[in-house]
Amino acid sequence: MEKTSVGFKHALVFFSLIFTLSWLALAENALSVTPQNRLSLTLPVNCEVGKTCLVQKLVDHDASTERLDYRCGKLTTDGHDGVDIRLRTMKDMQVGYDVIAAAGGRVLRIRDGMPDIAPLSNSSLNGKDAGNGVVIDHGNGWETQYSHLRKGSVTVRPGQDVFAGQALGQVGMSGNAEFPHLHFSVRHNGKAIDPYSGATQGGACNVSTSNASLWAPGSDRLLEYNPTAIITTGLASAIPPKSVANRTDGDEILSRNSPLILWVDVIGTKPGDVQEFKISGPDGKPVHTYEVTIADGGLSWFAYSGKKAPATGWLPGRYLGSYIIKRDGKIIARSEVIQNF
Repeated sequence: MEKTSVGFKHALVFFSLIFTLSWLALAENALSVTPQNRLSLTLPVNCEVGKTCLVQKLVDHDASTERLDYRCGKLTTDGHDGVDIRLRTMKDMQVGYDVIAAAGGRVLRIRDGMPDIAPLSNSSLNGKDAGNGVVIDHGNGWETQYSHLRKGSVTVRPGQDVFAGQALGQVGMSGNAEFPHLHFSVRHNGKAIDPYSGATQGGACNVSTSNASLWAPGSDRLLEYNPTAIITTGLASAIPPKSVANRTDGDEILSRNSPLILWVDVIGTKPGDVQEFKISGPDGKPVHTYEVTIADGGLSWFAYSGKKAPATGWLPGRYLGSYIIKRDGKIIARSEVIQNF
């Protein structure tokens, strides 16, 4: 009995020690996400959200093969671990928009020299899907990564201390990218964190973010949740390529004897949304209208509608293209474009 009692006491001490260590580990993890220990982030691109740039994708909060953003919407793709802030056109990329440090820290790694072209396949990238980029260590287990930067634009080096707002490079489309954008990711102790909710990737969606968001005051208002937005709208004589990377300035050239086509790129259409196309001529009267209900929708949506030129050709002057999306009878997005013959 005495030996059994001693063994039992040793077991109690052992399990108590394990419990204590486990509790300390949990406490340490809990401490890492307290408000005092959180990272405070500013907008990582020097652009105006909703005008010169748009939020295209958010972190995926669904652990299965489905997709859910932090609001339980569909503004993400399966397994997406960051926030994509995109430019509207290739021309915008050539103008140059700075990618800036979202918080102060020390540069860990950089990559530069990869071209700004959509890859033929992921295998051709040899594991460099993120393209050109910068990784910054912010201390206390926090890191941020800035991916798909423009070739030759990286301005920092490993070991360099940077401050919040310092230029790191420019928005590009190097690596596995189909359009110019920054893929901005946040990690804590190696785990992907959603800066909107403060939760780990795959965590529950639709939770309160009032005290959990990592966005600093001011930046959070710039990055408000917007599940549907129009990227670009154009009037053209022919249907432009669906891929942004394959479009040129010549796609907008109008011919008086060619069709007149109104086209759009949209983020976040849903089944049941109604889209309206309208083209008005120099006299202000409609020359083409078309309304259709979207059957499937999607995160990236390309659509167009148009009309053949009349036998005498289009009248010279100003043409206005108008596109509207309605959801549940309400207009949720609209855009206009003007072209002249």
